[in-house]
Amino acid sequence: MILQNDNPLIKFLNILVLISSIAILVVISIELLSSNNFPSERFILNFHLVVCSFFLTDFFVRWYYSHEGWHFLVKNIFLLLVAIPYLNIVHATSAHLSHTAWVLLRLIPIARGMYGVSMIVSWMTRSKMTNLFTTYLVILFTTIYFCSIMFYFVEHGPNPLVKNYWDAFNWSLMNVTTVGSNIFGVTKLGQSLAVVLAAAGMIFFPIFTAYVTTKFQNKRKGIQEPAE
Repeated sequence: MILQNDNPLIKFLNILVLISSIAILVVISIELLSSNNFPSERFILNFHLVVCSFFLTDFFVRWYYSHEGWHFLVKNIFLLLVAIPYLNIVHATSAHLSHTAWVLLRLIPIARGMYGVSMIVSWMTRSKMTNLFTTYLVILFTTIYFCSIMFYFVEHGPNPLVKNYWDAFNWSLMNVTTVGSNIFGVTKLGQSLAVVLAAAGMIFFPIFTAYVTTKFQNKRKGIQEPAE
């Protein structure tokens, strides 16, 4: 999350991290959905190296100014792990990875993008310009989008039913509503994503129902009170 601090350096790094996270979402979407090898592998490696540099700098600067010592590291270990440029390390060392390990490695940038979305949602929650419903919609759409793009990445090819991204997006929509889709994952990750979406649907839709019910009751109460 964005650290609340008056330090100009931290504020500047917060902005860089936020912009980098949004850029990751754009680049990873183009990379996974493009059919003509655009952008190039060299561009991807350079891009991730720059972004990871911003993330690592932000992490260590915040650690320095937090005065929490090793407690800060333990509390924010996930942010450090997703800031490491794994793709560049593997490329530089010419390490040989299994197909599963390589796929998971390629999906790590999505976790960095999710971090950026969490920052945006955090801002929206605090902002008076927006409300809980808007935040709810952002979280729901983000979950659907991330799961659909990961499903497409791992299932396109092995799964003959996933011919294009829209098949994956439809699969994601149907699963988050817990109705289920006629497309079934053939990879372990694809099957796991179906469980994640179903669980997310069972969490999100009751929240939506409770929100609408509360709004309706408050409005009805506001109408009835003047007549009493």
